[in-house]
Amino acid sequence: MGKMFKIRISGSGAGTDAPSVEDLLDQVRDYLEILHGVEEAVAEDGALAIEWRIVDASRNSPLALECQAFPKNYAVNIDRRAELVMSCTARGFERLQTAAKRPEYFTDKVLTKARGIFDRVTNSLNLTEVDFGEGLPPILITPVTARGAAANTDRVLKPVSRPYREFGSVEGYFQGVERDGFGRKLLYVRHRVTGDTIKCIVSGKALAEVEGHQIAEVFHNRRVQVTGMLHFKSLGKLSHMEANDVRFLRSRSELPQVDDIIDPDFTGGMSSKDYIEELRNGRLS
Repeated sequence: MGKMFKIRISGSGAGTDAPSVEDLLDQVRDYLEILHGVEEAVAEDGALAIEWRIVDASRNSPLALECQAFPKNYAVNIDRRAELVMSCTARGFERLQTAAKRPEYFTDKVLTKARGIFDRVTNSLNLTEVDFGEGLPPILITPVTARGAAANTDRVLKPVSRPYREFGSVEGYFQGVERDGFGRKLLYVRHRVTGDTIKCIVSGKALAEVEGHQIAEVFHNRRVQVTGMLHFKSLGKLSHMEANDVRFLRSRSELPQVDDIIDPDFTGGMSSKDYIEELRNGRLS
């Protein structure tokens, strides 16, 4: 059975806690869009592998819908991804309710959808709750918490600060290259954490590296690390960067796995207790 969550929505109408049809549909739609946006940011290739389906509905008060993750492609195991998406979403909402800091994998599009959810709870809804089951904090949005979370979200989307720059690096996924109107070579990288596409103006060593890969389709969505001068529009809001070094990294499938690192016979047949004792006594080299 795929990963599941339950979303409960309560209205604030006169004499009833039933939500309006519009609020119910918009709240569920925005929440599903948030799950899609987080998954896009989490995925190396930015592609969606999960399809969320409503598998049960309860007419108890408050109204509840149960949703389950299904693979878009038949027989593909999406349990690990669904678990990661739900975890990042739950902790992201938790963070927005406590601080004006961007949660991991919450792009501007995701934050805008979250703002819509908060707005409905402060206006015509009384409660939105998402229960993921054991192991994850539930998302519990009331009018009081929604007002604070909305203010925090606004500060993340529109931080009050001046443009600045600093030297650093960005890790993400190679999207392509082109030249701008000034003839400069541009490298586009999808940021690993935010999912935003970063424009990198390349020169020097970085230019030589990009020139060698600009027409190779195999490098599309390849992990890449770009180093240079980062230009921010405001606090934490990256505008573009001047790149002087580019490194193409190995994909996750090419990295050493646990079986490649662990040697089950490193004790030479001895028990772990005897091996540690021999090592401590200096009888092993």
